[in-house]
Amino acid sequence: MLRRFGLLGVLAVLGIVVAIGGVSFAQDAEPIEFGIVCELSGHGASHGAHWRDGILLAFNEINNAGGILGRPIEYFLVDTESRPPISIAAMQYAVSKDPFAVFGTIYSSSTIANMTTLEEAGIIQLVGSTSTSIYEQGNYNVFATSPINRNVFPWIVRWMATDLGVGKVVMVYTNDEMGVDGRDILSAAAEEFGVEFEGIAIQTGQADFAGELARIQQMGVDTIFLYGHEEENARFMIQLRTLGIDLQVIGYSPLLSALALNLGGEAMEGVMGAATWSYKYGPIQGFANMFQLLYGEVPSHDAMKGYVAVYTLKTAIEAVGAFDDEAVRAWLHENTITTEMEPNVFLDTSYREDGTVDRNFFLVKIENGEQIIVQVISSQ
Repeated sequence: MLRRFGLLGVLAVLGIVVAIGGVSFAQDAEPIEFGIVCELSGHGASHGAHWRDGILLAFNEINNAGGILGRPIEYFLVDTESRPPISIAAMQYAVSKDPFAVFGTIYSSSTIANMTTLEEAGIIQLVGSTSTSIYEQGNYNVFATSPINRNVFPWIVRWMATDLGVGKVVMVYTNDEMGVDGRDILSAAAEEFGVEFEGIAIQTGQADFAGELARIQQMGVDTIFLYGHEEENARFMIQLRTLGIDLQVIGYSPLLSALALNLGGEAMEGVMGAATWSYKYGPIQGFANMFQLLYGEVPSHDAMKGYVAVYTLKTAIEAVGAFDDEAVRAWLHENTITTEMEPNVFLDTSYREDGTVDRNFFLVKIENGEQIIVQVISSQ
């Protein structure tokens, strides 16, 4: 099972302090400021905490190594309360601080609401959001930190149809930007590959799924595709197992993440699906071990997104050779960041013109409470 460690005890053993500015910089080295705007309260609090902590770990490492182009990183943190309207106000506050870039938000519904604010201000935005509609609006300023739904879901359906022999699937999805986008893409892919499709919407934060499970038992499906946030996924799985419903469960990163595994416990056993990040992948394990030592938790995909977002931006700034936002945006849209250039991006990653990423992902199964990587899936 996923292990936890006490943070204070670990820090005492390691003899280190996690803080910004762990090295001395020249007196004339002006700090560069970044904003972290994310879900630190409300339904998305656990996601935002991992996103923030992954980013702060990267900040600390970079400052301890001399900063970016010799300048130390400073930052400010703003909570969106997991509410799209609040996220707009949070971004307006961020603009008033005039950072070079902002990391966030995670929830797609919030990013849809707030991304124009940063675009109009010319402030680079790196997000944890996966909804396709974010990247179809011609916003040259917003960058994904992992493959989005449209890059992964068609592969999942093809795999379900050809490798697992799935004939009829019901998708249980949150009725928000993330879930509806996933439903539309999965439904279209199911039609393409000859899989019967049904959809059931649930609410963010929903706790009781008795009605939905009763409906599923009457549908004659052989597979459930579960696409809620981690908390809903874990509750759904516990209730599914308690009722003894023997159906195959497939999902995506929010079902397979460390957060869902910790919340769902034994109920998560045997689920499979595609994960954009895996803490079991060799190049990621060093980060995962340090994250666990410092913060007491196995990192979720949100933690990995945040960490890699920082190193992605650092690579682009150093390639340009200046804190020039226009040049950095242009560089990201035109280049591939390889692990030889920057090992802490973990996987070779190319940015498309629309700000989405092209890189490999993982087929994962849960065994004994842990992710097992079955296959690394090529993006080609």
